[in-house]
Amino acid sequence: MNSFLYQTPEELRAAIEKNDRQSYVVFTSVTMVTELAGKFDERVILCSTSGEFTPKGFQDPAITGFSYDPESVEVVELLYPPARGLQTLKKAYEKVKHNQNAFAFLLCDGLSAMEESIITTFFFTDPQFKIIGGSAGDNLNFKETSIYIGSKKVHSVALFFNTKTRTQLIKENLYGPCGKKMLVTEADPVKRIVKTFNHQPASVEYARMLGVNVSDLEKYFMSNPLGKSADDDIYIASPMKINPDRSITFYAQIIPNTFVDVLELKNHADVINDTLNQVEFRPSFVLSINCILRSLYFIETKSWRDVDAELLTICKNQTGFVSYGEQYFKNHFNQTMVLLLVE
Repeated sequence: MNSFLYQTPEELRAAIEKNDRQSYVVFTSVTMVTELAGKFDERVILCSTSGEFTPKGFQDPAITGFSYDPESVEVVELLYPPARGLQTLKKAYEKVKHNQNAFAFLLCDGLSAMEESIITTFFFTDPQFKIIGGSAGDNLNFKETSIYIGSKKVHSVALFFNTKTRTQLIKENLYGPCGKKMLVTEADPVKRIVKTFNHQPASVEYARMLGVNVSDLEKYFMSNPLGKSADDDIYIASPMKINPDRSITFYAQIIPNTFVDVLELKNHADVINDTLNQVEFRPSFVLSINCILRSLYFIETKSWRDVDAELLTICKNQTGFVSYGEQYFKNHFNQTMVLLLVE
């Protein structure tokens, strides 16, 4: 697997035409995806983003991605609704399930709020089977994200990699619990809406926990998202907006009758150091997916360059993109970075 970085569609097309033995996953802006759509056969998958991570670090815009050997990969279109493609997914999984290094790479539509439904479709896989994914973006326009298999526009896609060398998944959170919990007393998980926390209107109780006015609550969404606990870990659910009835819409599902943690920023240097310490081997390739809200924080604090420097110490052969949500094993969440390392 080899990353690439191009500045123009012409450069990308010329490179792909020169090497017809490889297949490609391309990350770029929705405008560029639209321009490139219809120019390639099924060897090329296009995914729109909200920024790209390249062999030179974060860039926006850029044309990046990676090439791979198609002999060891099966591409599966994920239909809408996802359950329609269940049998095809099962057949693809059967071919890799005995390989502990195999993994599935998901590219999901970023605006239909179907990520949890997609993840649920993998119910038959072993809990240790590696799944990494990102939701396509459109540079914060929130109008339409785009994923193509060749010239065909698809809802979502899964790539099953039957990799022979070691692989590892790492998840990085910039946030941790601040000691305050809320009980979700009424919610609509399908619509990703929480109506009440602790039997109080969601926005009112959330603001009370932070000690701020409800009118100011949205200012704290990026710095104080909520965390869902599972398997001794925290999975972030980012608030999207306060609704007229004082409920809150999130970017990930929150289940009724569960507790959520109010989160706060941790020391960034400590977080990065912990991530680097988790690396189990020297990889030859790294794929990273960063949430849009995480990227906006890095832009606001002018810290993307520091992040670049740390990540590129792992391996120079890197690519990735800024997403509208992240998938890690059988979880969907926000405001997180997920990494795939291939030895």
